[in-house]
Amino acid sequence: MKKIFIMAIAAVFALASCEDFLDSKNFTQANTSNYPSSADDLNKELAALYGVLNQLSTNPLQTPWFVGYIMSDDANGAGGTGDVESHAIGHLMANKEDLFDASWHNIYVGIARANAIISAVDAFDWTGQEKTRNQLLGEAYFLRGLFYLWGVQFWGDIPAYWTAAAPDPCPQVSAEDVIMPHILADFTSASNLMSHGYTTQGDGHATKGAAEGYLARAYMFYEGFYKKAGELATANLADVTFDFEQEGAGASLSKSQVVAFLDDAIKNGGYKLVEDFRLLWQYTNQYTINDYDYVADLAAAGKVWAGNGNSEQMFQIQYMNAASWNGTIGMGFCNQVSLYCGLRCDDDGAGHANGDLETLPFGQGWGQGTINANLWDDWSDADPRKKATILDAQAECDHFVFTTSCSEDAGYYNKKWMPITCSKSTWSDHTVAYTWWGVYRTENTDASNNNGNSFQGDHFADIVLLRLADVMLMQSELTGTADEMNKVRARVGLAPISYSWQNIKNERRFELAGEGLRFNDLRRWSGKNGGASCEAAVALQRQDGSRVNYTGHWTVMHHGQGVGGSSWAQRYADTDGFLMIPPKQISIIGDESILKQNPGWGAGVAGANMSGTPVYD
Repeated sequence: MKKIFIMAIAAVFALASCEDFLDSKNFTQANTSNYPSSADDLNKELAALYGVLNQLSTNPLQTPWFVGYIMSDDANGAGGTGDVESHAIGHLMANKEDLFDASWHNIYVGIARANAIISAVDAFDWTGQEKTRNQLLGEAYFLRGLFYLWGVQFWGDIPAYWTAAAPDPCPQVSAEDVIMPHILADFTSASNLMSHGYTTQGDGHATKGAAEGYLARAYMFYEGFYKKAGELATANLADVTFDFEQEGAGASLSKSQVVAFLDDAIKNGGYKLVEDFRLLWQYTNQYTINDYDYVADLAAAGKVWAGNGNSEQMFQIQYMNAASWNGTIGMGFCNQVSLYCGLRCDDDGAGHANGDLETLPFGQGWGQGTINANLWDDWSDADPRKKATILDAQAECDHFVFTTSCSEDAGYYNKKWMPITCSKSTWSDHTVAYTWWGVYRTENTDASNNNGNSFQGDHFADIVLLRLADVMLMQSELTGTADEMNKVRARVGLAPISYSWQNIKNERRFELAGEGLRFNDLRRWSGKNGGASCEAAVALQRQDGSRVNYTGHWTVMHHGQGVGGSSWAQRYADTDGFLMIPPKQISIIGDESILKQNPGWGAGVAGANMSGTPVYD
């Protein structure tokens, strides 16, 4: 198990500019004339770059993984009747102008820090340390590509630059023609510069295999969404040309190169599928596994959670016992997605609440991001991943209740992200050792929970952004072959099937359910400007009429009921799945030739604004 309680993170470095007219060196302050001067300096900057992932984590409703999850057809915004933000995101609407301000800020902080490292990497002599140099540079390229990919998938055409300093002004450019080729070049550079086995698996650093996997993810989004290629296995895909020079990128990128990178990650990356799908998720941890009948067979065999940084994880966001309500990053040091996805914590009006012994081992939280009933209904009971992924709270828990404040709650919860408790949890005092992590902390360290509340702060499971099963499925989808897909199926005892586009779509939906990938899969399978009848729009529209519980009684979901607005399909058609660019950024610029709002958003756009929460009959 990872020792999460003794980790440290580097401080953020602000580099002061040196005034040209000073004929002397500054010996007391780091600046671009004297910093970086060593590999150690650049490693400190790299640590600060990775720290942006924790800055993003400060508010789950500003993160690409949680926002993408809620926007998909497989999840509801849910939460309480007053949780307008999660409802708005789930309905492809906005409830306030600053809805995604923090996302925008943090993504550009990440881009700026990555650019600084890339631009300064050869500020000193690397003789004898060339492999270290290439690894560090590769990680910076990887993270720049990642932040730009998130920015493009959120907002499409955005301001972009690839130098140490941003131009002034820094105008919006075409995501399709300019930014996506740079993203593909970044992941290609990272894949070529880094070496397998250079870093310790699960130490939080990007690896060559992670870069190869993300190259495929970005390439498939580019070809599917922007180039409208349809089924990638059979499409005639032109090479992506790089009309700029970048170390390690080459002049172009072909589909065969992407497949070769995937094959390399699968065969040579050192990763392997965890033997039992359930061992990927923290409900099989050693403190809990004996309390949970569903995994009694694993407990009897002496098998427990594979843990953070396990053999299947290829890139993840890590957390540590440093979360607090104060500071820039604050609660970004704990996995707040677990808190958000917990069982709704209010009571049912008769004094019964969720999250204690009656719902062991599933803890309470805000009840957001519940599973849409359609996913449960569409998924065959013969697939073991269904009950390994989805908590049917009414069937599995001794006494689950729909609370007086719940909304869009069908009683289905995401086991992959939920908070987990154990029989040693202090039920009477959730601030001490409520989650299993809290118990682990008190029994194995002297550290108290930094934010003073186990219920809200003792969540340290990684957010897994890429795992081997995903890479194997991308390989099958690009090649039109079933071998890798069937290895993924064999892990859960499912019989082999032949390749078809529909089969690989289904396999991705079920293997990766609840991991935040579904929405952009739907977008790339639909193509840009797909309209209200494209695959993504139709899938989203199926949420309308799905069963939900609202404040303790059963009803069905509708788009915008009680708050105005059009259908899910129309909202998708109007926006193509892109988010609202923060209006504050547009106001600061004050020039639409430099930065303008995305279609489907802005003042006076019908159906874009959710001024209150959906009210269900």
